Amino acid sequence: MQAESGVRLTVQAGLSDELWIWLLDGGWRVVTHRPDRRRYRDISRSQVTHLIDCEPANRERLLAEAIWDAKSRTTVGNRSGG
Repeated sequence: MQAESGVRLTVQAGLSDELWIWLLDGGWRVVTHRPDRRRYRDISRSQVTHLIDCEPANRERLLAEAIWDAKSRTTVGNRSGG
């Protein structure tokens, strides 16, 4: 799934229908372009697991932290040159 902010998460086993709908309502969408040449920052698997396991009241905060963490990570391969 991806959000407009250039962040992507990989759906894992254990994701409930209710969480799926919550993500869709929040603007997340399934990537339908193949091959997808856009660049994304991935939310870590452990953070997705925390999102799956958390109480619904904590989802917004955990997702915001995961998105911030994904955007904050720098990788040499994602730097665009001039």
